[in-house]
Amino acid sequence: MALGGPKPRTLLVALLLQLRQVVTADRLVDLIWDESPPQSAAALVHTYVSSLRRVAGQALVTRAPGYLLDVEYSDIDEFTRQVSLARQAERDDDPATAFRHYERGLELWRGPALHGIEANFARGHALALEESRLSAQEGLGRCELAQSRFEDAIGRLSALAHSHPAREDTRLLLMNALYRAGRQADALAVYREARTYLLDELGIEPGEKLQTLHRQLLAGTLEIPLLAAAPARNAVVPHHLPPDISDFTGRQDALAQVLAVAAAPANTTSTPTVVISGFGGAGKSALAVRAAHLLRRDYPDGQLFADLRGSERDLRSHEVVGRFLGLLGVLGKDQPDGIDERVELYRRLVADRKLVIVLDNARNERQVRSLLPGNPNCFVIITSRSRLTGLEGADPVELGLLEPEVSAEMLSRIAGEQRVKAEPESARHIVELCGGVPLALRAAAAKLLARPHWPLRTLAKRLSDERRRLDELTVGDLAIRSSLRLNHADLDDLHRTAFHLLAVLDMPDFGAWVAAPLLLVDLDEAEDVVEHLVELRLLDVAGVDHIGRVRYRFHDLVQLFGAEQAPLDESVTTAVGRLLATWVTLVEAGSKRLPRVTLGLRPRPGVEEEVDPRLVEEVEENPMGWLHSETSAVVRVVERAHDLGADEITTTLITSLLSSSFSARNEFDGWQRTHDVALRAVRAQGNTAAEAVVLAGLGQLRYEQDDFDAALTNFQQAADRAELVGDDATLAVALVGLGTVYRDLASFDLARSALKRAVLLGDDEIVAAAEYGLGAIDRDLGDLATAETALERSLSLYRKLEDQRGTALALRGLSLCQRASGKFLEAVESSREAEALLRVAGDELGAVYAVQSSVKASLRAGLFEGLDDLLAECAEVCERQRDRFGLALTTRTRGELSLTLGRPDAAALLSEALELWTELGAPLWRARTMRDLAAATSDAETWTAALELFRSLGVREATELEGMTAAEWLSSTRLS
Repeated sequence: MALGGPKPRTLLVALLLQLRQVVTADRLVDLIWDESPPQSAAALVHTYVSSLRRVAGQALVTRAPGYLLDVEYSDIDEFTRQVSLARQAERDDDPATAFRHYERGLELWRGPALHGIEANFARGHALALEESRLSAQEGLGRCELAQSRFEDAIGRLSALAHSHPAREDTRLLLMNALYRAGRQADALAVYREARTYLLDELGIEPGEKLQTLHRQLLAGTLEIPLLAAAPARNAVVPHHLPPDISDFTGRQDALAQVLAVAAAPANTTSTPTVVISGFGGAGKSALAVRAAHLLRRDYPDGQLFADLRGSERDLRSHEVVGRFLGLLGVLGKDQPDGIDERVELYRRLVADRKLVIVLDNARNERQVRSLLPGNPNCFVIITSRSRLTGLEGADPVELGLLEPEVSAEMLSRIAGEQRVKAEPESARHIVELCGGVPLALRAAAAKLLARPHWPLRTLAKRLSDERRRLDELTVGDLAIRSSLRLNHADLDDLHRTAFHLLAVLDMPDFGAWVAAPLLLVDLDEAEDVVEHLVELRLLDVAGVDHIGRVRYRFHDLVQLFGAEQAPLDESVTTAVGRLLATWVTLVEAGSKRLPRVTLGLRPRPGVEEEVDPRLVEEVEENPMGWLHSETSAVVRVVERAHDLGADEITTTLITSLLSSSFSARNEFDGWQRTHDVALRAVRAQGNTAAEAVVLAGLGQLRYEQDDFDAALTNFQQAADRAELVGDDATLAVALVGLGTVYRDLASFDLARSALKRAVLLGDDEIVAAAEYGLGAIDRDLGDLATAETALERSLSLYRKLEDQRGTALALRGLSLCQRASGKFLEAVESSREAEALLRVAGDELGAVYAVQSSVKASLRAGLFEGLDDLLAECAEVCERQRDRFGLALTTRTRGELSLTLGRPDAAALLSEALELWTELGAPLWRARTMRDLAAATSDAETWTAALELFRSLGVREATELEGMTAAEWLSSTRLS
């Protein structure tokens, strides 16, 4: 062919070596220019293709994303076939036929293999072809020898040995031919020449076979014929497996499963079959090929392999069976046209053979049924992303993600052990970012091999950028993207939309129901859609949640791919808005059945969304379990909704509704994240009213975190903005927050002013909370009668509102007044009643405070049994829920108990509590703990400091302790 230069010829060779397969344009660029292409490479490839098409005509097909050469056989294929037939004839002890096939194969040669093609990829193929040619020439000599044509064999083999002096098989045949022709001296001379050459040029002795023949010639013990024929067979033996990979890592259990099925006793008439399933890039094909290579001895009649999935379309059964027939020695012209007849011939040919058949990348059961041999002698390995559970009798082998240790081993074996050992942290980071996906690890390692000057930290840093991660995991034809595109192409419009939306939202896990509002389908169809994505390995099952529903999640790389493919248009923000609105309804339904820890905040207008009653029933049946399951997903969707430009009112509303459930569990991270998003959203829209609501929520968060300064700032900002827009409801909430924080800081005048103003503005819920705060102030200041009156009003309002937590809070407040009045047993009963209500309401942390007050009252009443255990349980809950105020309170109470009982650890516990109060900035509690510590240590200086602090705060203890010493106070046992 006159193609005009080496580059067009290189293009032709690249297509010939991958006959009937699409070679991408990018791959052709790499092959032609050895990965150092000019800027105009793509245009030049197009020019070369045009030149080649003038010669090849319609056989050169353009098929996205590249080109394929669609011819039935090349000279390379025909040469390979003739050599295979020749070797089969040798095994059948038919040297004359074998000679003819070898000759026909060698007649196809016109010169050196791939002559004039200098590209790197061609060199390796040229060497392999040249080796096959030499082997065929040796085959001719072997056939001549078998037919006693000694002189012909000597002439042929002498020339071959002269031109290729290092080939010991040629020397072996030549020595045998000379000996059998009666020329023993010449045969020995050939050995001496071979030994001299090998020692001089390579520094090695001849191989064992050559040395053995030499010894036999010298000893006269050579048996004729020396060469034993291969076991006779009546058909071509195909060896059509892809090469095994030398760095195969892990999957030992899965490999053992496959081999065990192959080794099982054949006690049935069915074909032993395994289906290796797993996500794209899991290493299914590598495992199948490894197993097939290991089984070659057990299945001596050959191995067949077919990749059922092309780059553009699935291979039809008609094509695959045709290829198998060709490999089994049936020429294309001799093959039946109909699929049924082809399958019949195929099964007849393999009926009595022991073959391994690998069917790679099967889409479904129908695609492989006609390719099954139908006899128990063969062994079939199928790989698929689906489990193919409809394939009767097949043994499943499931591949999951690689463990971190195996992933690290794989990276080390490919990229280099010393290189990985030199940067263990960066290696671990790369392994983590590849997520246990073998294809991703192989691509990362290949990139390191391609850039030997890169430190591992460079690749780790580049992989850390989520926007570039899939790009970084692309090296040549190793690409996570390409693997995922196969499954993506299988999706219809509905499933593709679901995949895109779920990937864009990037939830840590989720229930199938979220697809219903996203897609505007019912719950049953939503579950079917999500399960189909699981079947296609685009989603994983994460487990079962607290209310018994299946949760799903993406692998990180799949999520990045799905988000990358999604169109970020108005349809996405609309769908996300529907999901948020549904969550608003469900969160509100759950919040109504949970203890309200924070005052209600709700921006207006509200959001109305029709929700399936079954979802509402799930929430109402177990609100705490539902919120525990859904919170992380809600938080992430709130963040993504803001990123996507969803309605800020919906974002703010769900943020406010979540506050109480966050507070009940001290779940500060989600609380903080949702409020940060909501604050950015409302400020970007200039919505002052919504900003006031969010700031009030942040104030509540900061108060629960015991960050009093930040809480004051947020509450004051909320109050200012609410007052500016005339939102009395939010203003009242902010005022109660201010009053509560000021009370804890012992700024009683400011606290009283804020709370009294809240009473004038708020509804019953606000008034109940404000009255509680006012009662607590009066109690701290020593006006116990006024305090009890305010707390009774609070209790009455909470009971009217049917607010169990508020009722319990008021009861605990009354118990503190009762204890201060010396009514210890009444205080114990009030605290225990409060605890019972809080347990029923599911408020674990609130119950801890009720238990603490019950312990204090019991201590004063002289009821010490079991108090240590109760306080230990309280401390554990406070630590788990990160409640520093509660931990300080519990630690101080433990110190008081030890002080009362005269135990030596009292001072240490009280000192620990004092440090906690100092960190919190709570002066009244610091003063009370200093008083207790002075009594425990008989430290007059600490006692004096405590009295001065009480006087500066104007609290009741200043009057109660006037003129007393620490010892006198301790003997009175009126601990506050």
